Amino acid sequence: MLRARKRPLMVTRRDLSGVRVVFTGATDGMGRLAAQRLAEMKATVYVLGRDPRKTADAVDEFNRLAGEKRAFAVRCDLASLDSVRECAERLLEACPAIDALVNCAGVNTPRRMVTADGYEMNWSVNYLGAALLTERLLGRLRESAPARIVNLSSAMARAGRIRFDDLQLENGWSSLAAYAQAKLATNMATIALARRLDGSGVTVNALNPGFISTALLRHYTGPMRVWQLVMRWLASPPEVGAERILRLAAGADCEGVTGKIFHEDHVRPPVGSEADEAAIKRLAALTQDALQARI
Repeated sequence: MLRARKRPLMVTRRDLSGVRVVFTGATDGMGRLAAQRLAEMKATVYVLGRDPRKTADAVDEFNRLAGEKRAFAVRCDLASLDSVRECAERLLEACPAIDALVNCAGVNTPRRMVTADGYEMNWSVNYLGAALLTERLLGRLRESAPARIVNLSSAMARAGRIRFDDLQLENGWSSLAAYAQAKLATNMATIALARRLDGSGVTVNALNPGFISTALLRHYTGPMRVWQLVMRWLASPPEVGAERILRLAAGADCEGVTGKIFHEDHVRPPVGSEADEAAIKRLAALTQDALQARI
């Protein structure tokens, strides 16, 4: 069976000199390719990463391919809210303007793990850490308008359910439930943030890049490794996901578009909790409560 090779709408190559992009998840897969392309298009890219060596290696490669110093490493562990806060402070010191924030980093653990802050790992890395980073950089993004925020989501969001009475999934945890809940929360928060930013010149959209070959399942062992094989043979290559990220982060056709959930190359309407006003407000309130002491 051949790997899927569906191509997305291509982003027109253009000079992005003077554009500053903050990018999580840029050390692997489609995120790495998207960040590389941005550097090659002369954008200044701040590469946020947990592993200093991997982050430095990515930055060195981006700069080599760009032919000049366009990428900079900033340590950020999304599983630690203190680390996210410290990262945001360094970025605000280093960046007089931020033109785009791409929240691409993600994790899907094969067993339930809890961060030092007491949050379930999928929830912290895929949702809460990104929410804190966005909140801390929001003022600079407003000052830099027009600016864009891109939140990476997943088709799994449609299988998600926000367990308001058990957000950390202490009961009935599964890798699927944890990942899907976090991605659904990402979509709901994107819609809520777009409303907050209405008229500011800052746009925010969520992107399900499609079934893309990534390292997301690299921690799976035993029978669960079958999903790695499925991804290897059926998923589209990382280049496809990278192009879709670039379209939302820098594509001319997405200028001014906000509050949308993109499925691959097209906007899809909100469904379920994404269209539930009470649920969106409840999630927003719970999120702010969780972050309040750290903002």
